[in-house]
Amino acid sequence: MSRIALSSLRSRLLLLVLLALVPALALILVTAWEQRQLAATEAEEEALRLARLAASNQERIIEGARSLLIGLGQLPDVQAHAAQTCSAQLAATHRRFPRYTNLGAITPAGDVVCSAVPLRGPVNVADQGYFRRTLDTRDFVVGGYAVDRISGKPALTLAWPAVDAAGTLRAVVFVGLDLAWLPQLVEGAQLPAGSSFVVSDAAGLVLVRHPDAGGRIGRSVPEAPLMQAIQRQQGEGKAQVTDADGVSRLFGWAPLRGLQPSDRLYVSVGIPKDATFVEAKRVLLRNLLSLALVGLVALAVAALGGHLIIFRRLQALVRAAELLSAGDLGARARVGGADEIALLGKSFDAMADRLAAMVKGEQEAKEDLEERVSELDLLNRLGELLQACLTLEEAYAVIERVLKELFRFESGAVFACSTSRSLIEAVARWGAAAGGSGTVFAIEECWALRSGRPHLVDDTRSGPLCTHLPSPRPAACLCVPLVAQGEALGLLYVGTAPAGTPAGRPLTEARRRLVEAVAEQVALGLANVKLREVLRSQSIRDPLTGLFNRRYMEETLEREVRRSQRAGRPMAVIMADIDHFKQINDAFDHDAGDAMLRELGALFQRNLRREDIACRFGGEEFVLVLHDASLDDAARRAEDLRDSVKQMRVSDRGRVIGPVTMSLGVAIFPDHGATGEVLLRAADAALYSAKREGRDRVALAEAAEEPRTGDLR
Repeated sequence: MSRIALSSLRSRLLLLVLLALVPALALILVTAWEQRQLAATEAEEEALRLARLAASNQERIIEGARSLLIGLGQLPDVQAHAAQTCSAQLAATHRRFPRYTNLGAITPAGDVVCSAVPLRGPVNVADQGYFRRTLDTRDFVVGGYAVDRISGKPALTLAWPAVDAAGTLRAVVFVGLDLAWLPQLVEGAQLPAGSSFVVSDAAGLVLVRHPDAGGRIGRSVPEAPLMQAIQRQQGEGKAQVTDADGVSRLFGWAPLRGLQPSDRLYVSVGIPKDATFVEAKRVLLRNLLSLALVGLVALAVAALGGHLIIFRRLQALVRAAELLSAGDLGARARVGGADEIALLGKSFDAMADRLAAMVKGEQEAKEDLEERVSELDLLNRLGELLQACLTLEEAYAVIERVLKELFRFESGAVFACSTSRSLIEAVARWGAAAGGSGTVFAIEECWALRSGRPHLVDDTRSGPLCTHLPSPRPAACLCVPLVAQGEALGLLYVGTAPAGTPAGRPLTEARRRLVEAVAEQVALGLANVKLREVLRSQSIRDPLTGLFNRRYMEETLEREVRRSQRAGRPMAVIMADIDHFKQINDAFDHDAGDAMLRELGALFQRNLRREDIACRFGGEEFVLVLHDASLDDAARRAEDLRDSVKQMRVSDRGRVIGPVTMSLGVAIFPDHGATGEVLLRAADAALYSAKREGRDRVALAEAAEEPRTGDLR
């Protein structure tokens, strides 16, 4: 036994020596971290410098293209629209400048009259932005990135107006600049293996990538980390992101100058993070090996010196401890001297005198442990019951029943945040708080909710008090916020018996910890119940638009009518339908139609009040239920929605869908019906009337209207 004890002490001494080396280890690690940070910064700056270099070289290339276009614009065959000779001259020029995807000339009407790449048929580019801007400005124009209609290659189009001696515009000459040359600008930079080069537009479309990881060239990936970083900074920048091939790289990027903001392109250079840290890793390994050697020497010295100076004197103390553990209360250490070991021997002798007191303390600790076990059982029971609850109302009843038993010597209450999150309402009470005031109060009235942490008042006669305390006031109280997953759900309040009363017990540290543990359990349970309610709500929503589905509307409409009837307040039902929706699907495709429906669902959610209900009734039809809305209010809000829809523009895969119009029919409870079914028929009839009168309008229901008999979609 003594050998084991001494061995343990010897191990601790050696551990202390090792701990003395911890600052040196920390210094090595901090230095390594700083070296890594410096290396990362230098790599980002190098990547940004290369991106700037590519952007700067691109400007010179564009200027060279401008000079070439000026010369081409003066050719007589170009100005005379001599297609055969002009195309031959352009083809010869194209062979000298393979960097261009094509060279050509366009008449003022937009027809391509000659081209270095043979034409396969008539080509008109009057709708192209670069052509229109050249006609408008009569100056050099750098167009956006697009696929050339003649060569079929993606390129950056540059254009120049060709005018004759009289100043008359004879043609527009253009060249297509192939972006695949850009990686050559940084080939001489000796980048580490695994570096990447990317050219993308402002919308996240990958135009050039070297190497092409995952075949992303030509794909729009706005969700990629690199694209999101570029969009956030809108200019030059640098960042550390995980690339498409899963490699973490340090990127720097710069925009290509000379482009319109809407056509802006970005050049990005990425350096692998691992390659950046090679030197820092080598230095770290060398320093760690040196520290390990020093540590081994220190351990050897500590082991030898400890045995000679300390452990032999401790053997006598260990033998006395073994006798005492065997039941010999008369055992004494009798260690002489005046150092720490001698003081330890005296303490050992005093320890024997305290054994009796320790036995008594153990008994008290046992009783306290039994109480803690009982509290843990109740906490587990609370968690199990909350896990089985389906609604918040059930959970509140369970909380009140269990907490009344758990805090039988105290009073208290559980408060929950209102829907608006500005008020707190009591949902469970017990003890003296069951009859107190403060059922509903503002969040600012509780110190715990203000600060976001428990608020303890040891003496309510002097401490800062919350206004929701019951009367008479408790002697001490504790308020703990209910927080789960970062969301404040409410408040747990526990107070002792009022001052001057014999009942109750003090709010000890153990009781405070119990209150905080209960608050954590209650918050987690309520969060889970709310989550289950959210999952249920997902079953009643349309997955495409995010609005309620028809099933939910049919279940709730009659209930809302009865609610308005009891309150004596009006209620509006609006039936809305997208005009010519089938033509949108036919003109574009069903994906475009889905994009239109999604945007419309988002528009309804933005423009409706929290208490209103928006449902997708089917296809392109929607039903809106407006609480406490008169006929004038409903008509006005329907007009606002109609106008918002008319101004809405939906983009799908680069295509703009719109403008779109909507027809709406409005019916009011009780003017147009006393049941949900009748109100729906009235609103549907009004919608049919709006369709019949020309669409893109709001029609009000009339008592004499009949349901529609045809389809005017």
